[in-house]
Amino acid sequence: MVAIIFLATSILSPYPGFITRSAHAACTDTAAPSVNWENCRKRNLIMDNFNFSGSNFTRADLSASDLRNSNFQKAMFFKTNLARASLAGSDAEGANFEGVVASRSDFSNGNYKNANFLKAEIGRSNFSSSNLENADMSKADFSRVNFFNSNLKGVNLNFSNISRANLTGVNIDENFSLEGAYMFLTRIEGLDLSASKTLKQWQIDMACGNEKTILPEGILAPDTWPCDFETDN
Repeated sequence: MVAIIFLATSILSPYPGFITRSAHAACTDTAAPSVNWENCRKRNLIMDNFNFSGSNFTRADLSASDLRNSNFQKAMFFKTNLARASLAGSDAEGANFEGVVASRSDFSNGNYKNANFLKAEIGRSNFSSSNLENADMSKADFSRVNFFNSNLKGVNLNFSNISRANLTGVNIDENFSLEGAYMFLTRIEGLDLSASKTLKQWQIDMACGNEKTILPEGILAPDTWPCDFETDN
């Protein structure tokens, strides 16, 4: 009998003589506030209008998921894969998106006040009509992102790539910062940047403004304005 038991446990365990116990699989936990889906593969979810407040999605794969109109307040998205996902209309105030990968994703009409997007990779995504007040968006990739009509008061875009991003119609204040931001063909038509203390001439020379763009004292509009987007590749 002892031999039979030993044989069975040897088959079940990678270490002969030891019984393998199934660890708690957080990936099977039901969606709820403070759920822990760290490192879980949850692609193509359809979970709009859920309460995920305080949840942990660190390094999880939520790509191509429908997470619209959900509560993500203070949720953790550290290095989460949100590529082609939709968080449109969601409330993610105070959430941590540091290092998130979210290309071609939809963040429109959402609340991301005080959120952290440090070193995020969010190229070709949509933040139009969203509240990003006081968000840290520094050292990140926001190339070709649409920020049209968003609240960017107090937003820190220092040293981020915002090339070809659309900043028309945004609401900014004296704390909105573009220090060192890469602004190749960034659309700033009609934007009042007069209060900026860190904006440099080389940034404006690459950007796309018009006669309604207001620049800080000492910064001049380049002769290339307005840009010809019909010939832009």
